[in-house]
Amino acid sequence: MISQIPINLFRFLLLLMAQVLIFSNAKFSSFINPYIFPLFILLLPFETPRWLMMLIGFFAGLTLDIAVGSAGMHSAACVLIGYLRPFLITVITPKGTEFEISPNVYAQGPTWFAVYLGVTMLVYLTFYFLIEAATFLNFFLLLLKIVTSTIVSVFFMFIFLYLFSSRKKRRFV
Repeated sequence: MISQIPINLFRFLLLLMAQVLIFSNAKFSSFINPYIFPLFILLLPFETPRWLMMLIGFFAGLTLDIAVGSAGMHSAACVLIGYLRPFLITVITPKGTEFEISPNVYAQGPTWFAVYLGVTMLVYLTFYFLIEAATFLNFFLLLLKIVTSTIVSVFFMFIFLYLFSSRKKRRFV
């Protein structure tokens, strides 16, 4: 896990810069707000303890909050997915399946990754947009924003994964 630190720091900086410089400034529409930054938490090694995942999520989210001025909303959402990640991986992974050290789109396959990213981003964006809205007024517009932003976020995450993931298909035993 120690050997993964430089890779994860580089990934953190790359995703933070992409989120702040590109995705936070790109205006697709009022219903589409792509977020690729949570991918940093989702690609941490499988063996990362839950408490450490939540702590990393808090500080990563706080960094993004400071950069975009979102008043702690990303911190809260990142802590939530850091807490839920081990449970979600257990639920969506078939019994008896063993993976390598960290999630990799080539090792786990695009179907597993699509479900993993889709479910996690749905949770993240639902929590984030509910905090942002602070109301259930216009519930269907909020739901539309959550669904469209999730789909677009997962699309851009896949682009990032295919551009920056190792193609090795080794399995960790």
